[in-house]
Amino acid sequence: MQMAPVYFIVLLTLQSGILNGDEPNCPAHCGVPGTPGLPGKDGAIGPKGEKGEPGVVGPSGPRGPPGPQGIKGPPGLPGHLGGDITSPKSEIQHLSAKIAMIEKVASFDAFRKVGEKYFVYDRFVESFDKGIQYCKEIGGAIALPRNADENKALLKLSVASGLSINPYIGATDRDKEGQFVDNNGKPLTFTNWESGQPDDYVGAQDCGVLRVWSGFWDDVGCDDKLPIICEIEIK
Repeated sequence: MQMAPVYFIVLLTLQSGILNGDEPNCPAHCGVPGTPGLPGKDGAIGPKGEKGEPGVVGPSGPRGPPGPQGIKGPPGLPGHLGGDITSPKSEIQHLSAKIAMIEKVASFDAFRKVGEKYFVYDRFVESFDKGIQYCKEIGGAIALPRNADENKALLKLSVASGLSINPYIGATDRDKEGQFVDNNGKPLTFTNWESGQPDDYVGAQDCGVLRVWSGFWDDVGCDDKLPIICEIEIK
């Protein structure tokens, strides 16, 4: 009967070790642990699946706030202030006509520019009426100074051309004695008459001339054959 208590004590000791995680001692006849096995091979990759249906586009999101103001661009070309807007074609036509007229001016023996007017001389000598026709055919009129600058320019052209005879100017009082008018029949707005002129000497002087030694004006007969200087305006 004395062996029972010893048996229970041994049994309780073994149970206490197992509960505490201690491994029981292997008897001498326990086998030796084997070596680890080789890792297994990966399996083959399966076939590619079919392409799925495209997804549905979702609704638009709410509108975002306005962005910052952009950089100010360069100023545009100046516009036309009033009047009709001319087309490029009409501008080209006008420029071509102007070039053609300048080329015509350059073809004369002598010419001088003043403002938008050219005085031209080609050593043509004739009566006043034939001078009017000649200048009209070249797109101009008999030279008539409208101010002091034009009068000086006409005098310089006359001197530079070596004229010793006074050329006609586009002034006449044939329609009404003492009232000189221009080529269009309008009263003169500028005159430069020599002192005592016009005097209508012996009642036969109805056309004006420019005196080449002074630049003053005089009146002479309209049938005299004198140098014809024309004026051409180029605008």
